[in-house]
Amino acid sequence: TEIYPLSRHDSLPILLIDNHQVSVNAWHVRARHIKKAFFNLIFPPVCAGCRSVGDLLCDNCRAQIPRINGKICIHCGRLVVAAQSVCLACRKQAIPLSQIRAALLFAPPVPDLIHQLKYKGAFGLAEPLAELMVDAWPRWQTAVDLTLPIPLHPDRQKRRGYNQSDLLVRHFAQQLGIPGDATALRRVRNTPPQVGLSATERVENMVDAFQAENGRVAGKRILLVDDVCTTGATLTEAAHALLAAGANSVSAYCLARAT
Repeated sequence: TEIYPLSRHDSLPILLIDNHQVSVNAWHVRARHIKKAFFNLIFPPVCAGCRSVGDLLCDNCRAQIPRINGKICIHCGRLVVAAQSVCLACRKQAIPLSQIRAALLFAPPVPDLIHQLKYKGAFGLAEPLAELMVDAWPRWQTAVDLTLPIPLHPDRQKRRGYNQSDLLVRHFAQQLGIPGDATALRRVRNTPPQVGLSATERVENMVDAFQAENGRVAGKRILLVDDVCTTGATLTEAAHALLAAGANSVSAYCLARAT
């Protein structure tokens, strides 16, 4: 087996196996599917919604998940009465993002699924939830050069063991073939959780919370990915950091939108 080095025109190294060229990425994907199938045979997955055996999120539970199909604010994605209108919040204060969009409504059973993903160690749910984001993407898609997760502070990520937004980005970006970068944006302040804070407190809580790497975001159209958007305060502050670092534009795509 030989591994050919990358030229500036190659996107992936090539394996030469028995005189057949195989993409390293394709080989890894194939191996991962085999490993997953074997593991599922020994330890069948259980649906996070109804606890039936077979899938982490069964077809019946997927069908009950509320998608965003109504009229939304053209800027922040909040539900509005009239199509192609701007919500009251965006009329009061413009956001620095080109747009904020979400795949799902933050309504049952979505809150419980996200709670399991974030706090119960059910990180395997990131894959089926990211698939729902992929399914809805054609309606909300925008031009993207680089996809970034909203980062956790290192101390919080160490306690949790993973960043749920990073897991969503990995599956989402891989399925759509969009480049992703988990470290170009960093959280430099260990802010308290946003849950339970008022809209004003959420904004104050996130001031100067992020820092972006100039050389990795400059001139690029950035897509931020997070699990839930409520007021947009976290996304807004992250966008400020990215634009200050030279990003061409910043948009956001979340798993769910709180109404």
